[in-house]
Amino acid sequence: MGQKLLENQEDKDFNLLVIYFMQSISNYKIIRSRRRTISLVITKEPALVIRAPFRISEDYIRELVNRKMGWIQKKLEEINKRPNVVKQYINGERFLFLGEEYCLQYTGNLKNIRILDKLYIPEKYTKTARKKLIEWYKIQAKKVVIERTKILAEKFEFQPSSIRISGAMRRWGSCNSKRRLNFSWRLIMTPSEVIDYVIVHELVHLVHLNHSKAFWVKVKAILPDYKNHVKWLKHSDNLMSL
Repeated sequence: MGQKLLENQEDKDFNLLVIYFMQSISNYKIIRSRRRTISLVITKEPALVIRAPFRISEDYIRELVNRKMGWIQKKLEEINKRPNVVKQYINGERFLFLGEEYCLQYTGNLKNIRILDKLYIPEKYTKTARKKLIEWYKIQAKKVVIERTKILAEKFEFQPSSIRISGAMRRWGSCNSKRRLNFSWRLIMTPSEVIDYVIVHELVHLVHLNHSKAFWVKVKAILPDYKNHVKWLKHSDNLMSL
C-alpha cells in the first residue's frame, strides 16, 4: 500500500478497514476514546486524524471516510500548496506575538527574552534560541490566555473546573467531560481576538460537547464574527511553525 500508519491504539485491524478509502493519503491515524462524536481533522503535515468514540461501529467509520473523501482531498491539496516556513533563528527573521510580527534581534544587553520594537533574544541563547523562545512563549501564554479565559468565563457565566496551557501542536484548545480546558501555548502568537475565539469555542463546549448546530449558534451569539477568526487560524497556521 505504501502507506505509513500512525498507531495510537492497539486495534490494528480497525485501521486496515479504512485503507481502501485512503489510497492517496500517505499519513493518517485513528484515535478512539470516550468522546461522544466523531471528527475528521487535517493537520498541517498534512495528515488525516480520525477521532472516534469506542461505541462507533467500523461500518460507520468506513462510510463517513468514503462520504468525506472529496473534502479530505480538497483540504490536503490546500495544505500542500502552502509555503513551508522553516525558521533559521537569525537576526531580522520575523516571529509572531499576539498577531504582530517582530524581527528577531540578538543582544548582549538583556538577560531574558523581551518584546519591544523587536523580539530581543540574549546573545547567550544563540545556539538554543528555539528552545528558549518556546519556553518564553509558554510563560506568556500562561499569563495572557489563562487570565483571558477567566474573564470570559465569568462574563458569559461558564464554569470550567480547570484551565491550563498545554504543549499541543495540532489542536488550539480542548474541553473534556470533566470540564477541564486546555489551550496550546501557540495561541500566544495569534491576535487577541483570535485567542478570544478559541477560548469561547472551548467554553461553549462546556454546554455542548459536540459541534452541533446549537453549539455554533451559541458561539455566534457571543462572537458574531467568529468565522473571520476561524479563517485566520486556517490561513496562518503555517506561519507559526518554530
